[in-house]
Amino acid sequence: MENRIEDLCARLAVEDPRSVEIESKRRVLSEEADDIQRFLLKRKKVVHQRSSFFFDQFLDTPRMELLRRGASLRLRYKRNGAEVYLQYKGPGFRSKGLLYRSELSTGRLLHVLLEESHHDIVHFKDTSVREILSRHAEPSMERTMRRHLGPRVIERITVGPILCVYRKEKFLMELGNSFLEPSVDRVFAFHINRKGLHPLSSFCEYENEIKAPGSDLESKLKRLDELLSFDRALSERFDMPPERHDKYHRCASFFA
Repeated sequence: MENRIEDLCARLAVEDPRSVEIESKRRVLSEEADDIQRFLLKRKKVVHQRSSFFFDQFLDTPRMELLRRGASLRLRYKRNGAEVYLQYKGPGFRSKGLLYRSELSTGRLLHVLLEESHHDIVHFKDTSVREILSRHAEPSMERTMRRHLGPRVIERITVGPILCVYRKEKFLMELGNSFLEPSVDRVFAFHINRKGLHPLSSFCEYENEIKAPGSDLESKLKRLDELLSFDRALSERFDMPPERHDKYHRCASFFA
């Protein structure tokens, strides 16, 4: 198991096993979203955890270099925008229907100000990604992004042309020292250009992530079969093909 963890971290180019995310993603027909939620509630040991509403502003360079490299960087706004975090997900890989990738986040940001100038794309006003990383992120987050992207790309991250608004219905199923966190997401995506804010896409999506206290990777890896079995029961009942793109790449692939 120890060698497997080391190999996984090396493949994802991360230092800390706790930053490894393992999840499944599936497309959902909008007319089946409510039925899927009801089906989840009927599953043994599954409880509805909470309903969440938040939105993300996906950041990139003007040439969308993060999109092309398979990474994503977002400002996540929670509690009606009162809480803001910078979150990074690095390039990953798929194996047996599961997505493995790095996931890192800053603490709560207190000084990020955004402005929209003449209906152009959103720019940072008084800060930069480099400054946020140096002031609010663990050093491992900045080092990981530099390995994945390079310092010059990080310096060029100045725009946020994609906005996504979510309503997430999150469920939980305990598995001893770890748990599954399936969710059904309703996503509304918008693109900002020189003429203003325009609807880009709307869709429903199913995610199921395996989690453990302290993000213990060993505990996660021991429960992968149960995650796959859980999803298999859903896909046998509903039309839920695997989704190969994360939300940013699904919304912004048109511009690549």
